[in-house]
Parts: sequence; C-alpha cells; structure tokens
Amino acid sequence: MLLGPAFSSPAQWPETAGLRLILSFGNAVQAACALRTSCAVRPLVVHIGRPSHIPAKDLDLIIPLPQDDYPSGPNVLKVSWPFNGASLTPKPESTECQRHTGTIVMYGGPSRHFRMGLAETRRLLIFARKLAHANQEALHILTSPRTPPEAVAWMQEQVKTYGAVLHVFQPGADMFGSFLKTGNRFVVTADSASMLAEAWRSCAPVWLFPLPQRQTLMSRLQQGVDVLGLRPLRYWLIRRGVLGSGASFTHWHRTLIRSGAIRCTHPYLSEQDLRWAPVRHQADKDLMRCRTRILALPSLKKALL
Repeated sequence: MLLGPAFSSPAQWPETAGLRLILSFGNAVQAACALRTSCAVRPLVVHIGRPSHIPAKDLDLIIPLPQDDYPSGPNVLKVSWPFNGASLTPKPESTECQRHTGTIVMYGGPSRHFRMGLAETRRLLIFARKLAHANQEALHILTSPRTPPEAVAWMQEQVKTYGAVLHVFQPGADMFGSFLKTGNRFVVTADSASMLAEAWRSCAPVWLFPLPQRQTLMSRLQQGVDVLGLRPLRYWLIRRGVLGSGASFTHWHRTLIRSGAIRCTHPYLSEQDLRWAPVRHQADKDLMRCRTRILALPSLKKALL
C-alpha cells in the first residue's frame, strides 16, 4: 500500500486484512501511523522523506531524501539522489550516439529555499551561452511548472540575444523526457532536486547553477544552534519527534561536486573546463539498495519465505 500526502482520511482506508507493508511519502507519515494502529497484525511502515514530528523508533525504515537534514540511525537509509528517473535496470554504458540536441538549460524558479530573479537568470544565460559555444552546440532553455510568467516573458525577449531556443513548459507535453534522451549536457538551477537527479541519470555531463539561499526564521535558528555546537542535541530532539527537520541543499550540492558527479558553474572557466565530462558515470545503486533493505526487514522477510 502506498500513502501519499493527500491520503489522510480514515474513510479512504481500504480493507487492512493481510496488509504487510505501508509506504508513505512526505507529510503522509501520520496517516501511515494511524493506519497501522487500525490493523489487527502490525504492518511495517517505511517512510520516504522527513518524518515530521514522528519519533524515529515508531518507523521500521526511514529513507530521507539527500537534501533532507535528518540524523543517521539504525533504521535510517540515506540515499545519494532523489528517485526521479531511477530504475532497477542498469542504463547502457554509452548513449552518445543518441545525444545531438546540444546544451540544455533546465530552468526552475523561486522556491522555499532559493531566490531566483532577473539578475540570476541573466548570469545563467551568459554561462549557458559560453558553455554551448565552447562545445560548438545549440542552446535550448526549458522552463518548468514553477517558472514565473515574468521570467518566461523576459526570456522570450532575450533568447535571440543569447543564441538560444526557449521551450515553455506545457502540461502533458514530455518536453523534459525528450531532451533527457538527446541532450549533450545539462545546466540545472539549484532549486530543483528532481531535475538535477533526472539530468544526472541521463548519463550526460551536468552543471549546477547555484542560487542565493532564502533565509527563514527557522533556518536562522537552526544555523545558530549548530554554530553553538548543539547539533547533536537538535538531532536527538528530531529523532524523538520533538522537533521537525529541515533541508540542506547546499550540503548535498557540495557533496555531489566533491564526488565529481556534477560540476558547479563559474563565470571565469576556461574553454577546456567548459568541455568537462565525467571520466565515468557513477553507479546508480540507490533504488536497489532501498529494495534490498526493505525486503530484508525482519517481519517482511519472514512473510516472503
């Protein structure tokens, strides 16, 4: 059974006889715990994401997303990427023959964690033009559902100046999927973990375009607590469900850059730097690790025997 964020009403609950496993995502964790209590035989609860204000001991397995600032523990499995585009089937070693459309910019928009305005957009297009020119490729810009209308309007006026083709997001069109199969390289704005994961799983070179962070009262308090050396206490309270946890995109991005999986854009890179490609694409084992860990949970393993 899969519980999403909107699955919260007891009236929606199906027959629970024989239920062995509940998978929940996002803020559906409370519904998952409530559903478990209604079962005669206790099913396993596996939660993907941050289990807000739920003690870690109440869940059989927690799989935080890589940008989640959630503490480690015996029932916590950390992954390197969100699951967008993930597959249990390995991708072919080489897909270079399919890649011909050039440099692809995946443009998101302002979010809870990042600011993104005209100044950032202009810097992004300047870098993307240099990147495409260094690799002698066409330049395409793809907007997303979160791209503000004013940003779309500005880019529609400016794309010819930057030698680019703008593709405005259309509901139902598989624009992203098509370019993921054929793009030579990708530039992804830092606001979207899902677009970054899908671009990386294409096996083409991926550049991350950083954005200024949006500070909130809670993020400032969290940073202050950590600066004072009280992070272990904060994590202790999170694991007990007293505090909720936040996100740390910056830490995740730095980890990816240090590992060589992606590169960060910079205005003063040489043409040789702009022709960067990873020597070998890193193995994508997250989904297989999750599957193995879930199937190894004691009561589920026993039920499958």
